[in-house]
Amino acid sequence: MSNTEIQIQGALAAGHLDKKDGRFNKVAALLTALAIFAQEAAWNFYDAQVPVVLRHYTTSAALIGLMMGLDNFIGLFLQPWIAHKSDSTSTRWGRRLPYLLVGAPVAAIFYALIPWANSLPVLIFYMFSFALVANAFKSVTETLVSDFQAPKHRGKASAVAKMATGLTVGVSAGISFFIVDNNIKVAFLLPAIILVIGVGVVAMFLDESKSYTSSSERASSQKGSLNHSRFRDIVADIVFDKNRTRLLIIFAIFATAGTWSAMRSQVSPYAMEVLGLTKGQAGTLSLPGGIAFLLAVVPIAILSDRYRRLFICKLGGVLFSVGCLVAFFHQSVQATTVGIAVAAVGYAAFAVNGVVIVWNMAPSSRFIGAYTGIYTIAAACGATLVPALVGLLVDLTSWHYFMLHAAVVGLIAVSIMSLVTDAPAHKNS
Repeated sequence: MSNTEIQIQGALAAGHLDKKDGRFNKVAALLTALAIFAQEAAWNFYDAQVPVVLRHYTTSAALIGLMMGLDNFIGLFLQPWIAHKSDSTSTRWGRRLPYLLVGAPVAAIFYALIPWANSLPVLIFYMFSFALVANAFKSVTETLVSDFQAPKHRGKASAVAKMATGLTVGVSAGISFFIVDNNIKVAFLLPAIILVIGVGVVAMFLDESKSYTSSSERASSQKGSLNHSRFRDIVADIVFDKNRTRLLIIFAIFATAGTWSAMRSQVSPYAMEVLGLTKGQAGTLSLPGGIAFLLAVVPIAILSDRYRRLFICKLGGVLFSVGCLVAFFHQSVQATTVGIAVAAVGYAAFAVNGVVIVWNMAPSSRFIGAYTGIYTIAAACGATLVPALVGLLVDLTSWHYFMLHAAVVGLIAVSIMSLVTDAPAHKNS
């Protein structure tokens, strides 16, 4: 066992190294939520309308699902490395913000070019280029949420960030309803503008030198190998640990994130094929789900502070599958809308708690970026493979069974979470 692994395991056994309670930083929570909002506004509209653009060139649900998993495949390799790299980055602008300041404008350009593609290869090039650049700062933005909060307040900060994410559903639905059917080029331009402006505002007012993790690291006497651990050593510690809790949680993240991605990325083609909606109308179908998500995150955060986070995630997984079954057994616009809303509340339980569980398993604040990267690996693998799997099941059956397939995969995710019997290393996890 390497010296690094011994240090990590010792830290896990002793508990989190950063003991300062700290106060909930409301301003930082709002600013980091704005960064998440700007980022997710682009991704949400991307998931809603790029499948429709792809349908101009292919009718295969499996191929569409595979192409929609392209960004997750890229993120699988890029996000963990960049997030871990940002742990040791040091510039006068901070360690995380430089990635956002460089990446956001470049990503916005490729994003706005997507509807201008005149062939499938050109479309894939624009999709690949956007995904490559946007993934370079996606997990870094997520890490910012935890940087400014003491461990006991990260659940609240995550809830605020997820509220911002939920608002992007409304933005996506509004653009889809009012603009897509009239001018899809303008529709893609708007999220790109939101991305650039949002990141710019955050960079102006967020001072990374005043973050909780920066203060903790300055106060800590631990230096050297802990700060410069190789990412593969950190992953190896989790994989080969005799306590399988962390590894099982990673598999649970894979299944849950993949299930949600499968439903979200293909609900627009489903609505067009089964419910007879136009592409603009299909893009608004998830709006009530976004509202339900927004209303649920704060109560979920409160419940998660009182009960075990993993228990709340399990309940959410069951609720997600129930919502999908409602949409399957009553295939109408109204029932599908209700089903998606119920599923969104169920997913909110995981959205609020999943990354917090991973953050709180980190042995030190110096590993927050690396552990965010580990979370990203699990979520990206799921979001890459599960949509293609569900799409293949649709190809083998029909679009009418799409929601049933999603429900079954959701129950599989709950089953994996049920295998976790030991509590994670830190309280409130």
